[in-house]
Amino acid sequence: MSKEEKMEDLIKTISTFKPGKPLKKYIAHAVFPKFKNLEPGTRVDFDFPLTALVGPNGIGKTSILHAMWGMPLGYSTNKFWFSTDLDPIEGSRKNPQRYFYGHWHEKYNGIVETRKARLGKKRDYWEPYRLSIRDGMQPLPKENYPGKSKDRWTPVKRNVVYINSRAVFGSFDRYFYFDKNIDSHRDDMLREAKRLKKIKETKRNSYILGKRERLFENRELSPEETDAVSKILGRNYEGAHILRHSLYPKNRGRDLSVIFKRGNEYSEAFAGSGEISAVSIVIDILSAEEYSLILLDEPETSLHPGAQRALLQFLLEQIKLKKHQIIISTHSHEFLKGLPYEAIKVFEDNGDSKTRVIPSSSPAAALNRLGSLNTEKVRILVEDVLAESIVKHAIKFLDKGDQETIEVKVAPGGADAILKYLGTAAMTSGDDVYVMLDGDKRKADSFTNPESIPPSDYKSLGQILKSETGLDPLFHIPGGDGDAAHEKAKVEAQLNYLSWLGEHLDYLPKPIPETIIINALAPKIDTTAMSNKDQKDLLVKITAEEHGIPDPSELASALQMISIAKIPQDNQDLVNIRATISNWLANSEKKKHTNRNG
Repeated sequence: MSKEEKMEDLIKTISTFKPGKPLKKYIAHAVFPKFKNLEPGTRVDFDFPLTALVGPNGIGKTSILHAMWGMPLGYSTNKFWFSTDLDPIEGSRKNPQRYFYGHWHEKYNGIVETRKARLGKKRDYWEPYRLSIRDGMQPLPKENYPGKSKDRWTPVKRNVVYINSRAVFGSFDRYFYFDKNIDSHRDDMLREAKRLKKIKETKRNSYILGKRERLFENRELSPEETDAVSKILGRNYEGAHILRHSLYPKNRGRDLSVIFKRGNEYSEAFAGSGEISAVSIVIDILSAEEYSLILLDEPETSLHPGAQRALLQFLLEQIKLKKHQIIISTHSHEFLKGLPYEAIKVFEDNGDSKTRVIPSSSPAAALNRLGSLNTEKVRILVEDVLAESIVKHAIKFLDKGDQETIEVKVAPGGADAILKYLGTAAMTSGDDVYVMLDGDKRKADSFTNPESIPPSDYKSLGQILKSETGLDPLFHIPGGDGDAAHEKAKVEAQLNYLSWLGEHLDYLPKPIPETIIINALAPKIDTTAMSNKDQKDLLVKITAEEHGIPDPSELASALQMISIAKIPQDNQDLVNIRATISNWLANSEKKKHTNRNG
């Protein structure tokens, strides 16, 4: 099984996880009536155990992570957001900065809502706040439950892990790159490196210097940690040793030193920053207790694309094993590929200097909104201009980013040319091409799955293709060593084309495009017994009468285009067309990242 197949299996398994079953303490949604620069009433639903927040810098992704940090009992958003003279926090006691969230309650056996607001007597303290119907909260049940008082629910009790990958540095890097007087302190660094080596070798668990404890952790990575780091970075590490300390001069916090063993031993001074990042993330996540809320701010920092992809797999595996809830902010396509669309939340400016959140997005659409243009278009071939206009109208209700990935084209030669020549050529070249023919070209409800055909029936492949497409496709069979080789190549091409047709070909919901327009404009007219020509003539008449034009012969095409634009987006035919195209986009995305990652 390939890495991408394993990822797909993980996502499929985790997609079955629901709040309480087995995701205890799960936060199902968060609503922000007044919070920073978000649109009032912004709601984020966490429909999948791993949620990716995507958007440009400064749009509010990290603000959501800070809010999530402060939601559980015993945590407060003021760790990250507090008022200063330069950046005062706007709000009053009647209209404070606030949010509420829905979380799983075991005894209630459902989702309950808790609100927190910045209105405590202590400066910047965020405290639980009474229920507010005006803010859109659910009313309290009449029955008594643990954690329920007269006017509120107690915040959820769960462990929170916050990892800001942009702030992860090795102790050497922090001292070397952030101290302007590095040359004058070189001797200090050499001295402390010698001291660290001695601490490591003597396995000390305490080191007092200047009447302060300077050593906080001194240990080997466990086999599980080493294995996880190796998989993420794509290297085989024999082991690694970590020291958390404050031994470098003027250090007031905790630094991380790592000594890697991969053939020779080397410290973080000679390691890549990605190695330090991977070690830090792995340690924090593997040490998290079950059902933790894990927040990662730009975990792609310092990691190459392959490592980012492997880190995503690691995160999904930890969700499967320990039922975590993980929320990440990211700009990386590697963290989006393959995720359910509802797991991707796109942040964008609403045109009024506020941030809105798009609740669901494809990876391509999310990146297009970031300005990362997708040059690999998904091409949809149709039979004529009218079908082209209907399909283009249908996709207007797709996400803007998805719209920009689609190119609708009229194929010369109609349906026969598409099925006989263009389809087989696209299959051979691997081009990202899909076909939507008129409904009257459908010969079978579905195409035969080639895997269901036994070798003994391979002689019937030509007949199967003809009965399901209405013609004999033209294959470019390479010359071989005799008839046997040629026949083998032909069978392979026929099987591949059946598979291609099943994934790349569908039909309009009605016999011809004119039927769709007539049914939308004049739903009382029964077109089932009408010939295609009669329907075409009828459409010319209907559109002419609608616009009061006595002789529509020269304007028929333009009038039909205007009529198409009037078809509402909830029209069932348009809904069906969009559903087909959405499936094609998902199929295209899956194939692209499978090809990139092998």
